[in-house]
Amino acid sequence: MEISRAHLQAAATAVHDDTSATLRNGCDAAGCASLCRRIDARLDAETEAVRGDGVAIACVAGCAYCCHQRVGVLPHEAIALLEHLRTGCSPSDAAAIEARIRANAGAIDAMTVAEHRAANLPCAFLVGERCSAYEVRPSVCASFHSLRKDRCRHAFENPHDAGTPSNSRPVALALTAFADAMIEATEAGLAAAGVARAKGELHQRLRDLLDERGAGVTVSVEPKGAGVTV
Repeated sequence: MEISRAHLQAAATAVHDDTSATLRNGCDAAGCASLCRRIDARLDAETEAVRGDGVAIACVAGCAYCCHQRVGVLPHEAIALLEHLRTGCSPSDAAAIEARIRANAGAIDAMTVAEHRAANLPCAFLVGERCSAYEVRPSVCASFHSLRKDRCRHAFENPHDAGTPSNSRPVALALTAFADAMIEATEAGLAAAGVARAKGELHQRLRDLLDERGAGVTVSVEPKGAGVTV
């Protein structure tokens, strides 16, 4: 399957413009969550279109090998996850997820990036082998896919081989190109809005945001370079 250049350009332009317009004058947590839902919906729709064209994507609900990887989040994505924790979870579930966030962040603090990649640390939002924040998951998660579950299992069982040919996974090149374009468009939209594009590790960034919120800080995206402001 091939994706037309016109389709790719139109989708990338829409994501860029949506991101820029949403964040240009500041965006609260609910707005960040809404933006993530819209971007994820585009990625999900493209995945289903590729499936409809006969590409045998192996990803199914309950397969969570990829939920043990190091994930970098953009400023609005971290805030969207925090908003989901506040409004989309029961108090008991939110408390359990927050505890896992803090535990994971503390463990990651003591690791190098390479050690973290090899640790198979489960995402704090993984509940019963499913993502409990699926609708606002980071775009890198929404864009991840594989054509062979056995390759994902092999990579999970042999984490120290990360980045080597033995841990490679087959992908649909057209879908990967689309996802890459959406992520690049999102980052360009952040830049156009004057928001920092630097990614932070998911658990560490959320731990910091939880601490800020606990200290009475209003968590939002603002066009002042830092990405998060008081």
